[in-house]
Amino acid sequence: MRKAVSFIAVVAVALSTVACGSNNSKQIDSLSYAVGMDFGMGLNFGMKDFDLDRDVVIGTMKSFYKDGDILGEEIREVRGKMMEWQYTLAMPYANAKRMNDMIQTDCPDTLPALPALYNEAFTREYVSKMFGMNFGAAIKSIEEELNMRDILRAIEDTNKLNAPEEADSLLRMTTDQMRGAFMQYSQRAQQRAQAEREKALVENAEASAKWLAEVEKQEGVQKTESGILYRIDREGSDVMATEDTDVVLVNYEGKTADGNVFDSSYERGEPISFPLNRVIKGWTEGMKLVGVGGQITLWIPSELAYGENGAGADIGPNQALEFKVELLEVNPAE
Repeated sequence: MRKAVSFIAVVAVALSTVACGSNNSKQIDSLSYAVGMDFGMGLNFGMKDFDLDRDVVIGTMKSFYKDGDILGEEIREVRGKMMEWQYTLAMPYANAKRMNDMIQTDCPDTLPALPALYNEAFTREYVSKMFGMNFGAAIKSIEEELNMRDILRAIEDTNKLNAPEEADSLLRMTTDQMRGAFMQYSQRAQQRAQAEREKALVENAEASAKWLAEVEKQEGVQKTESGILYRIDREGSDVMATEDTDVVLVNYEGKTADGNVFDSSYERGEPISFPLNRVIKGWTEGMKLVGVGGQITLWIPSELAYGENGAGADIGPNQALEFKVELLEVNPAE
């Protein structure tokens, strides 16, 4: 299976139009052809035993590439169904066929029957559509424009091969050129990602500084020497955290400047406990500013939060953060 869908693991690819150097070389969009070539080789050889309906696979791929939503519920459901089919039918079938192929016999009719590859829930047509949708979503997710004509041309070219070894002499690209196309895109993608990161570092730092300056003007907001802004929303008791090793039990909600909630114990339905030396510096310092039973809002500069690296998809580099926290308990470390 891995070889059969290797394109999807290679990431998205697209290069400028160049002439390739194999026997049938013509002006083609090299990466579009490489994408189709990789998929075609998988379809015609890697997935040959699955006996997919080529026309359904290719037709569904074209349709999804044109109109499908790569973030939609439909493709998420299809990917889940593909995993179900793979584990319940495809893998048992492939393992049994491999065992049969290892048996030396002059009477192949005596070999054990292979398990079913398709059933009422996973018909040949339905599985073919799933493969087509998945491939269509993969190429649609490519940030740079691809040429569908050359993708289809490569798929049809690979269908004329009798064996994968014929690719270098009969296709419009060699397999080395195909791998080179993927590698060049990977390098370009890394350069693009680095440029976007550098831009985000500057823009987020400026936006965070502006946001914190506005927050500082709000009534009741105070500022620590390190730059944390805070407001006591509800006074607590005289019991407070004093040591970095103290363990606190809290309910909290974390937001970015645009109001996006990236983490919330309220949504999970239970408070969380942790030592203050195991969290971001802004929390280590900020949770010593309120007593048990109190509530505090913290606005934490990026350098005291997640810095230039950010955290996950929701917290970008150099982003300041807001936390609303209720301190429920403080306990010394055991």
